[in-house]
Amino acid sequence: MKDGAAGGICRAGSPLLLWAALLIFSSQAIPGMALGESDSSRIPCIVMGDVVQAPYNPFTALFMQDPLFRYSLYPLPHLGDVEKRKLDRVYYPRTFDSLVESYDVMIFRDARVSHFSPAQFRDLERAFREAGMVSVTVHSLSWDEVWVPTILYDLSPISKYDFRFSATWRVRFRGDRDPVFLPFVDLGIEKVSGWEYGIPEAKEGTTIWADMVPQGCPWLVSWRPGGNKAGLQWVFADKFDVTWWGTAPGARETNPYALDLATNLLLYSLDRDLISDIHARREARRLLSTFQSRKILILSVLDWAEKFGASILDLTDRMAELEKEAGAAVEDYLDQDYASTIEFMESMLSKATEMTAAALQRKDQALYWVYISEWLSVTSASVLAAVMVWSLMVRRRKYREVGRTRLRAY
Repeated sequence: MKDGAAGGICRAGSPLLLWAALLIFSSQAIPGMALGESDSSRIPCIVMGDVVQAPYNPFTALFMQDPLFRYSLYPLPHLGDVEKRKLDRVYYPRTFDSLVESYDVMIFRDARVSHFSPAQFRDLERAFREAGMVSVTVHSLSWDEVWVPTILYDLSPISKYDFRFSATWRVRFRGDRDPVFLPFVDLGIEKVSGWEYGIPEAKEGTTIWADMVPQGCPWLVSWRPGGNKAGLQWVFADKFDVTWWGTAPGARETNPYALDLATNLLLYSLDRDLISDIHARREARRLLSTFQSRKILILSVLDWAEKFGASILDLTDRMAELEKEAGAAVEDYLDQDYASTIEFMESMLSKATEMTAAALQRKDQALYWVYISEWLSVTSASVLAAVMVWSLMVRRRKYREVGRTRLRAY
């Protein structure tokens, strides 16, 4: 599994307040289903970097759609160190214990954390070497600004990184590795093209999982740094290129299995079972995501109807029961029992459709009297205006012309 020749070189108002408001919004998890005890089996992750929102970060897109993960977002804007430290005090774990208890995986997308204190860097080193924490990293300016001059360089599986290259590339997976990504080869993932990329140089003793062609440079590199319980550290050569990952609005079908590839990467890193059936998992995830979308729509419509005085208590109770039932499908999904998940969620979606129709009907009933009152107001005002115009301009009773008089001769 070790690549002894991995060291080969190849060439080819206040911004703080604005970002604080964005951070509060982005860190709110999408309302989830009732998970019960299965919440402990979910993988807690944090996404840090210059851009953390989907679709430009495929791991965020994955976390939003897959109930296996729970996550927090920490966008790091281009602010001064003082302002970044203020955000740290609110959104970043303050102690080592808090860090390792809160997260199992850290996703760095060009995370410029040069403002971190020495204690924070030491906490990261301990987490990666002694607590089994996993990291997935893509670089740009963060490589020279943060990783090279700090302890993070010793933890990274690459020794050099050049970026800002633009050319067509594809991924070719190495067949002599563990079967983490090889199932996707038969699904055509090696035919997908990307555009923007960097050129990393892998350290000795690392594992190169895939190369870029025709560039011939590593695309995905990993290793476990020395330590009592070191976690896998991964580095991608591309900066989550939206063309290859298929996350851009116009490219979502170019790589339909990218999110499943990311899932297998994290499952393998945490010594969990890999995806047993890729197609079934995709369908189950689609149904769960569709149910979530329907649920959000129903709650939005009910909230709107309640503002107009409608009674929605019975519908909210039904929605709570429906969500509780859907939690059983999530349990099956986490156990990789995709057939049961699909069968159950198909029946749940029909119930959700009925709930949507009931919510829309309740909304229409609430708005009926609003429409009637508005119609009466407009009609009465129109009738009153018409009567006044007719009286003043047509009949002109109050403004009749004075008759002429003539002088009589005496």
